[in-house]
Amino acid sequence: MFNNMAESIGKTVLRFLLWCLCYSAVAVIGNIVGSITGSDDIMSWTILSGFVLMTFLYLGKHYVELSFDRIERRVVWSSVGVSFLIAVAYVFVLVSIFTLIDLEQFFSKEIESLEKTGKHLFLGIAGWLYGCIFCPVLEEIGLRGILLGGLLKARCCPWLAILITAVVFALLHGVGVHSLASFVFALIVGWIYWRTGSIILCMIIHIINNSLSFIELDGQSNIVTLLILAGSMMLLALGLWWFARKSTTETATQMDGGQSRS
Repeated sequence: MFNNMAESIGKTVLRFLLWCLCYSAVAVIGNIVGSITGSDDIMSWTILSGFVLMTFLYLGKHYVELSFDRIERRVVWSSVGVSFLIAVAYVFVLVSIFTLIDLEQFFSKEIESLEKTGKHLFLGIAGWLYGCIFCPVLEEIGLRGILLGGLLKARCCPWLAILITAVVFALLHGVGVHSLASFVFALIVGWIYWRTGSIILCMIIHIINNSLSFIELDGQSNIVTLLILAGSMMLLALGLWWFARKSTTETATQMDGGQSRS
């Protein structure tokens, strides 16, 4: 049994490393093309094309499956709605906390770099498509679908698998405050994936998170910001409670036992 588990984990790691190689190659090629042409638009379209190709390649090869098979049909659309709620609530929790502690005074250079990168990445239609749509989709395929899904199929301890995936996800997003926010995000999304077995919900949360990543609460009083924080935390907790109540033990058992690929 141990040999089978080690073999499964080894295959999962190799598949994930291949995904990382492809993902990095697309980004590097896009930046090279952008440097040669001197055009941000051409760079964005190049990266978008690579991400679209990768997405259809991985979905076509059935490395992950887009389905709601383990969610009761009567609550599928409710699950989508709650995923939207969780994504929005998480964004406002982060923004509220960052505003209250005046994050810029501690990480001014990092935040300035992130803002420049964000504006650069989301420039134009192509930038928005790959930054808000295909980047989240691909990252969910790689991190939750291949890595976390593979570890769960190999009968790795669910919380250990979620933690490992969260650490990797955080490291892929740099260091400092952005990495910490990514780590917490990955814990939440990883838990939802384990409980529901649906990568579609993870993609929805990730897409909304990226789309709302530049929301700011500057100019709001501390009282208003605290109220927003309290309300957002309540909504986030409510959403997680809903998934804990609606997703079944059978779902988690199936994920651990590897009876499905998504």
